[in-house]
Amino acid sequence: MRRFVMSDSHGGYKAMMQCIERSGYDNDTDQLLFLGDVVDGWSNTMESIDLLLSINNLVYILGNHDQWALEYYIGKMKKDEETKELWLLQGGAATVRSYGSGKPMPQEHLAFLEEARYYYVTEDNILLVHAGFDTNLPIEKSTSYNLMWSRSFVTRCYNRYKEKRPVTIEPYKEVFIGHTPTIALDATQTTPLQMGNVILTDTGAAFTGCLSIMDIDSKEVWQSDKVMRLYPYEEGRNGISWNSRRGG
Repeated sequence: MRRFVMSDSHGGYKAMMQCIERSGYDNDTDQLLFLGDVVDGWSNTMESIDLLLSINNLVYILGNHDQWALEYYIGKMKKDEETKELWLLQGGAATVRSYGSGKPMPQEHLAFLEEARYYYVTEDNILLVHAGFDTNLPIEKSTSYNLMWSRSFVTRCYNRYKEKRPVTIEPYKEVFIGHTPTIALDATQTTPLQMGNVILTDTGAAFTGCLSIMDIDSKEVWQSDKVMRLYPYEEGRNGISWNSRRGG
């Protein structure tokens, strides 16, 4: 069985399909570990979750956008207009359009998000989490904010990496995370970034980058086309479409 990791597709179903196809993913024998944020940004959130539901051997980690979408569709945002407006501006409006304005999220999709994990540790001691964790505490005592939202873990690791100091997060063999796009740290870092035993897998599919899928064991990477080119008439979370950017 090969093990693959992917993260932060943000409604980019077309990019997900390209990654699945280009990696030669075998749905009968392989495993996909997805580090969250399948929703919010491009127009195919509904199709993206349908695709994940079709994966036989899937581990899904809850991302901050997944949590937002879940809260919206179970009615938690009704009394919090400020959070609702922020979510809509940060890609949530595309998720609403994907399901249809005023329509509910299908129960199967709600259950998918509700049953997602906050983190996952493999049998060979590899940690997979959306945003990071508090290294001063056991992973099970980390708050949902640290696991889904905070960028402090990535910032500390990246600063050490840039200073050419060792990055070794114990007690894990490796740590795979999403949430922070590699291209936000370095515009030229368009592939997953390995910093010691920490691997950052979000390559900016929500913005101007590609979606990546990595074989956890061999570290081979396959990528989609630039996702904004797959949705040339959509602004996504960029605020400008590919065609507008090109002057077309």
